Amino acid sequence: MTLSDRARSQISRPDVEVDIDQIQKSANDRKRELYWIGFLEGALSSDRLESGEEEAILAEADKFVEFFEDPDASDLAQDIRARCFSGQNDLMTGLENVIKEKRREIQAAAPYTERDEVNEFLGFCAGVVCDGLILKAEAEAILARFHNSMILSSSVVFRDLWRALEAALADKILTEGESEEIRAWIALLVGDGYVDTGIPNIGNTAELDEPIRDASQVKFEGACFVLTGPMRLGTRDFIISEIERCGGVVGKTATRKTDYVVVSSAASKNWRTTHFGTKIERAKELIVEGYKLRFVTEHALEAAIKRHSMPV
Repeated sequence: MTLSDRARSQISRPDVEVDIDQIQKSANDRKRELYWIGFLEGALSSDRLESGEEEAILAEADKFVEFFEDPDASDLAQDIRARCFSGQNDLMTGLENVIKEKRREIQAAAPYTERDEVNEFLGFCAGVVCDGLILKAEAEAILARFHNSMILSSSVVFRDLWRALEAALADKILTEGESEEIRAWIALLVGDGYVDTGIPNIGNTAELDEPIRDASQVKFEGACFVLTGPMRLGTRDFIISEIERCGGVVGKTATRKTDYVVVSSAASKNWRTTHFGTKIERAKELIVEGYKLRFVTEHALEAAIKRHSMPV
């Protein structure tokens, strides 16, 4: 029995592939919308706009318009360029109105999920760090989000940032060293701020634990895979033999040498945030530490093995 024989009826169906593409696009669009909301809230979290934040907001607004042709973001960018705001308070009011309108649209489309909260939080962190500095009010605002959210406070991905915030603010004083440590933990999650890179991050949001769904991104030769949960593809021994036939190896748990952690199609819908097993938890820790490990969906692995099996 070969995988291509076993899976041809599902993998080769164009309607299945189109549905997956549409679902993924919709998910990415919502992710960027939540990230945009979070970014603006993060930039406003000190109750004033610091040097460099207006430029960062403009860059993010331009990128948001590029993705969605969003009229609110477009108007905001034009107004900032034309200096239509009478002062900082007027600009902040304009930003708050954009947040309210975009949040209303998102909530009307679908109820908030755990993943939405995570993506908004990542955007919030990016908004805080966009000027390259962490003020005490901003650190307190991030910590308040942890205190108000079981999803954030129980996620291993954000554990080190949370601990750094708790330690730094225990004495109600934020030193320069503590501020820099918090900035460094945020940079691991969302990258450096716009003032440091000159690049908006809304186009590359939350890849921290986003699984590979494109089979062409899965490379077998010399790569180490870890399997999680029961898979529709077949028995564990069968999947291991297929990966080895394609040139890869399979490990028992995620380590620094792991390249891919395969997420079972039967996994909980909340695996990205709080509800995951020890293999995924360890993989998330390694990603936060900077290792180039990626999650991959079972469907993508299946399609990748089929592609590898096809005659050239």
